[in-house]
Amino acid sequence: MYACFPPRAPMSKTHFSSKWMISGASFLELDRPTDKISLAQYSALTLTGFFFSRYALLVTPINYTLCSVNIALFGSSAWHLGRKVKADFMT
Repeated sequence: MYACFPPRAPMSKTHFSSKWMISGASFLELDRPTDKISLAQYSALTLTGFFFSRYALLVTPINYTLCSVNIALFGSSAWHLGRKVKADFMT
């Protein structure tokens, strides 16, 4: 239990599970139409996933579960962001 959640952060369990829900919803909608994708929202989610996955590897003890949820968040949101940029600016 200690490796998943820091001992002094009881709210992190809720935050952790909500990030998995955001990532899961994003993975379920990989074929979402690009006109329904918000550039600002997916930019923020991509950057959040990138920065917090790096942070999870810097804290002591290293929090691999936090890193994994942020990598999932980064991957799913970067996919949508790439599709949006390609549809709006490259075609």
